[in-house]
Amino acid sequence: MKKTVDKNLTSEEAALSRRFFAYLIDWYVGGLVTALPIGLISQKLYGTMTNQNIMEFDAPFGVIGGVLAVIFGILYFVVIPLFVYRGQTPGKRICKIKIVKVDNSEVDIKSMCLRQIIGMIVIEGALVTVSAIWHQIFTIATGIDVVVPLMYAGMAVGAVSAVMVVFMKNHRAIHDYIGNTKVVSCK
Repeated sequence: MKKTVDKNLTSEEAALSRRFFAYLIDWYVGGLVTALPIGLISQKLYGTMTNQNIMEFDAPFGVIGGVLAVIFGILYFVVIPLFVYRGQTPGKRICKIKIVKVDNSEVDIKSMCLRQIIGMIVIEGALVTVSAIWHQIFTIATGIDVVVPLMYAGMAVGAVSAVMVVFMKNHRAIHDYIGNTKVVSCK
């Protein structure tokens, strides 16, 4: 398999300020995208979009809204960086940074799924809205309330990951190690 390297990349890791602002943009916009199907279902069922807690929805609408929200979240955090903006979420594109493999080659489906789904959404569970949604779906499906414990666990893991980005020489987060990726500046 031929590795492609983007000629518009620098070999330097992305500035922490750019990475932080990209995160804020993606946290906000990704949260809106993720919440859209839940809000629409809430509007249809209850006449308001303010109820975002799918555990309070009548069955089966909580699960339907949750699954659609997870799909929308994956579209934002995985599909867009794979097929629309090669290695970039909208926030990363605005901030001129990019996700690449550690050898500077383009990310592929495996690395993006490992990084974004397993690393960010599942393990660092408090960093993106879609994490809270899958916690709620799991709770609805099993009857075991895991929302609060997984939220606190995700906050702890997310804090460790943030410390790694700030203080480690290579500025890689836990999700970068899981996906064998890094974030670099674009020209």
